[in-house]
Amino acid sequence: MRDEVRGISLALHEGVKPLRFLRRWVVGEAGFTLIEIIVACAVIGLGLVAATYGFTTGIQGVEAGRQQTTALFLAEQRIDQVKAAAVRATDPPLGYVTAANFPDEAYSTIAPTSVLGKFRRTVTLTSYTGPAGGLPTGLQGIRVEVNVFYQQITASGVPTAERSVRLSTFLTSR
Repeated sequence: MRDEVRGISLALHEGVKPLRFLRRWVVGEAGFTLIEIIVACAVIGLGLVAATYGFTTGIQGVEAGRQQTTALFLAEQRIDQVKAAAVRATDPPLGYVTAANFPDEAYSTIAPTSVLGKFRRTVTLTSYTGPAGGLPTGLQGIRVEVNVFYQQITASGVPTAERSVRLSTFLTSR
């Protein structure tokens, strides 16, 4: 009787036990050495470290973008509030557009504070009467500049130096 195991023909004789032959054949087969396993673990470990760094960098980039977008939204919101006040005033034109109506807002004062408490904003109003600022003679204009400040948070949760978004527009009387 002949059997084939992994392409090797085994002759089964009554005096030869097939398991003993197979045991010698399997023991003699080359496997992974300890050094090969250590090198493979090191390569896999380096790959995992690189992947972790990539995810951390990606998360930090997404968070920075979210914070900058929120700051821009807050600046646009304040510009819209100033424009609404400018439209309300008729005599004098732009009469409601004053620094008293748009005070500076410190950290944790912009509602809702749970989300927007990490931002502060300032409004700078500069009045012009033509011909200054390129306006026709006698026409009143106000340059509105809104700055929103925030501390960017890194992926590890540590705040960095204060950053800002600046948005400005020019309002004139009709």
